[in-house]
Amino acid sequence: MTCKNLIGTYMCICTPGYTRQPNGDSCVDLNECTAKPGICENGRCENTVGSYRCVCDQGFSPSPSRTECIDNRQGFCFLEVLQIMCQMSSSSRVSVRKSECCCDGGRGWGPNCELCPLPGTTQYKKMCPLGPGYTTDGQDIDECKVMGNLCKNGQCLNTLGSFSCICKPGYTTDITDTQCVDVDECVQAPKPCNFICKNTEGGYLCSCPRGYVLSLSDELCVRVCVCETDNNECNTEPGLCGPNGVCQNSPGSFNCECQRGFTLDPNGQHCEDMDECVGNHRCQHGCQNLVGGYRCSCPQGYLQHYQWNQCVDENECQNSQICGGASCHNTLGSFRCLCPTGFAFEQLMGGCQDVNECSSTQNPCSFGCSNTDGGYLCGCPPGYLRAGQGHCLSGAGLSAGGSPLIPVADGDENALSPEACYECKINGYPKKGRKRRNNDLDWVSLASVDVDDTLQLRLNISTLKSKDHIIDFVPALSTLANHVRYAIDYGNDDGLFRMNQMDGVSYLHISKKKALQPGAYYLQIRSVPQTGSREPSGERPDTDYLSGQRGDALHMSVQIVLH
Repeated sequence: MTCKNLIGTYMCICTPGYTRQPNGDSCVDLNECTAKPGICENGRCENTVGSYRCVCDQGFSPSPSRTECIDNRQGFCFLEVLQIMCQMSSSSRVSVRKSECCCDGGRGWGPNCELCPLPGTTQYKKMCPLGPGYTTDGQDIDECKVMGNLCKNGQCLNTLGSFSCICKPGYTTDITDTQCVDVDECVQAPKPCNFICKNTEGGYLCSCPRGYVLSLSDELCVRVCVCETDNNECNTEPGLCGPNGVCQNSPGSFNCECQRGFTLDPNGQHCEDMDECVGNHRCQHGCQNLVGGYRCSCPQGYLQHYQWNQCVDENECQNSQICGGASCHNTLGSFRCLCPTGFAFEQLMGGCQDVNECSSTQNPCSFGCSNTDGGYLCGCPPGYLRAGQGHCLSGAGLSAGGSPLIPVADGDENALSPEACYECKINGYPKKGRKRRNNDLDWVSLASVDVDDTLQLRLNISTLKSKDHIIDFVPALSTLANHVRYAIDYGNDDGLFRMNQMDGVSYLHISKKKALQPGAYYLQIRSVPQTGSREPSGERPDTDYLSGQRGDALHMSVQIVLH
């Protein structure tokens, strides 16, 4: 902290990582984790004195400053993306990091085809802060490894932030040194041919005017004997080169020029089908030769594109019956059948079937469980009422109400109904055939209170004692045991009431009886995470302790009328 003099006063200037207190006389630590939204992406933020650090998710590692999470996951890099699908034929089939791909001209990355940000965008500048050719953490990208098909007709050589090509004879680099282009030897000086020069890919051919033929050295043209007359084989022998070739007459001979997909036979006088599957066919999943061409075989879940010779993802979800009554979600090379929470997809049934959570090995309820369509209900101990999903309450002026506590018949021990009371063993149901004694039964009820309405209690102030439990709260879900407590949210500014906890039960009682007056008191009570609780070994602390199978957080209003 430094002090800056002002006219008639002064101001404290805090160093980075600290902020001034409201009175301005001192600096306190700045909690960057709450002050900077989106900090520590792909990880979680931990505040430190004067700074912060990122604890990164699996597949990510902290930067040298520990203020960012670097993506270290490995996957294929794709140069072509058709709509939102990565094209298998454009992958180098070498696993690289996402920034190695996207900062090097890639269009998509990874098994789920994560699209690369476009150059010039904010996302691209964040992923590639040093620009093309460098990863997020500033390392040089080996373009020759990532792309895999660079420098055709040459050899790729990696350089710092880029690459260059070493070309084969007959080729030269372009102005960028990143491509090998054909050299037109026929325009060079001196010309390689004395008479007629024809440029070819990677080379050239010399020929002679009519009446001359090339010498054996292919460098000079010599006159043919005047007594000789050329026999135009292309006219005298129709179909000499076959249906897939074009005959070109030459002095004393002829040449066959083949159509695309065909090549000369060993004798050089007939065009036959070229087996492209023997050469560089660019097919990753098998090749099928065709007359004049070829076709790539596709793995399961992919189809041959109607226009391009490559495999594209098959959208199985276009078949409306593939998931029956479940929702279909297409993925690259496959699909998933999705069901709502509380349901599971059954392949044999062809749809979503209710999951009986009560019959699972991990009983979700502490006192008794009743399966429902798409979920379940947890019962409460004797004298308690259900409050929302996962909580039980009891206290003065409350009763289980509703139906009497009637034991379930022996033949239907496990059939628990939301409409009636039922009994069950706390540590499991009695086995069939075992004689049961009435004094061993633990009674559990599904009767409930409406937590959306205000709970009203009328108590006699003259007989009310400080130790009396006005309301008892206990979690009904087994996953909430030792994870949740209950607290007064507001309405207790004068501190007349207090919430204590004992043996896993939270109870509301008065704390200042002398200050109590007859009248109505309004309190808001909610469930909060249990501080200091431990997760099972190997698991991270669960801050969202009331998510998914852990029920709903309890929020309820209570009116206590003292008379």
